[in-house]
Amino acid sequence: KKEIKRNPLPPFTTSTLQQTAGKQLYFSSQKTMFLAQRLYEKGLISYHRTDSLNLSQESLSSAKKFIVKNFGKDYWPGFSRKYKTKSKGAQEAHEAIRPTNIQKTPETIKMERTQLKLYKLIWQRFTASQMSEAIFDATDVKIKAGNYIFRTNGQTLKFDGFLKVYPVKFKEAALPPLVKEEILDLLKLTSSQHFTKPPARYNEPTLIKTLEEHGIGRPSTYVPIIFTIQRRNYVQKNEQKRFQPTEIGIVVNDILVEHFPKIVEINFTAKMESDLDQIARGKEEWSKVVKDFYGPFEKNLKQKQGELSKQKIAEEKTDKICPKCGSPLIIKLGRFGKFFACTGFPKCKFTESLEDNKLNIKCPKCKQGEIAEKRTRKGKLFYGCDKYPECDFAVWDKPTNETCPKCGWPLVKTKKNQTKCSNKECQEE
Repeated sequence: KKEIKRNPLPPFTTSTLQQTAGKQLYFSSQKTMFLAQRLYEKGLISYHRTDSLNLSQESLSSAKKFIVKNFGKDYWPGFSRKYKTKSKGAQEAHEAIRPTNIQKTPETIKMERTQLKLYKLIWQRFTASQMSEAIFDATDVKIKAGNYIFRTNGQTLKFDGFLKVYPVKFKEAALPPLVKEEILDLLKLTSSQHFTKPPARYNEPTLIKTLEEHGIGRPSTYVPIIFTIQRRNYVQKNEQKRFQPTEIGIVVNDILVEHFPKIVEINFTAKMESDLDQIARGKEEWSKVVKDFYGPFEKNLKQKQGELSKQKIAEEKTDKICPKCGSPLIIKLGRFGKFFACTGFPKCKFTESLEDNKLNIKCPKCKQGEIAEKRTRKGKLFYGCDKYPECDFAVWDKPTNETCPKCGWPLVKTKKNQTKCSNKECQEE
């Protein structure tokens, strides 16, 4: 039997705030930074684009007074906790993210609900970072059975410490009273099988964590990076809100890896960031750094521009004929994947989806076509008749195989998991 102490987590930096808000509040990194900007403008938090864990002496003193007054001396560790960042290439130009006044507790402030959620998270994390550690009573039991040793662990919370303010998941497992050399009876043996799983796809928090670990980007660039790869349709979020590479994303990646391996190498960005920092400190000449990079890059770029052509990458010949003008159809690679296109473009603008994206549901409007997955020019998914433009049936929510008892049109499933009729006229009745 022994005591186990658990130390509080440090206050937030930009990346840890985005990660934690994503995991606990289900906020996107973009939403987190938007809300943090509002809190900063209101003077409630310190600057929110930072990679530093430094805290001002004033904030540490006010934290001590607040903790002793509101929670008691036991919750003050007897010293101010100071933290050091482990982030590669951290500039530490600002403090960690913290409330400007610890006395302004989340309960005393009135503001918009989502802003309050983020403020509460920041306030709790900073306050907890200056509190005593949590203490657990832990028991480690080894049970001998013939030539084998079975092991079990138990722990119970003895003193909550910083957990009083910043709840962190932990399991309490109470074991029955045991005595050394006590004889135990086997009541039941349960066998279980475990399969090793491949690494999960990135979501926003895990991608930001990986970017930070490799020294890629800065606190101000995490959001633009994630926004850009989605805007260019290199990745899409699946049902679990994890990033999945698209066809165009895979093609672009393969081309870059094959022809520009030094640029997409994992340490390239981190090294460039480091070189720029050295220039800022006056330890490197900017002209030399730029020349060393741009000389070889320009030469390689000119060579590849001659070797690579859009036709070779993005077009394939087919035996299909355009139903509108009779010209041959080719397979083109667009922003949203491959599709059939007429070679008579721009006179003939016929295009057709390459994949079978029909839902096997008859169009309720024209009674001839089928409902299929479609995308707007900006890539937003919707459901429309495959006889477009002859039939303009279109809905945003996915149609189901069930029909409306009133009008017979397909029912659709909304994002809030509600069912409604796809007929607007029927909805208004």
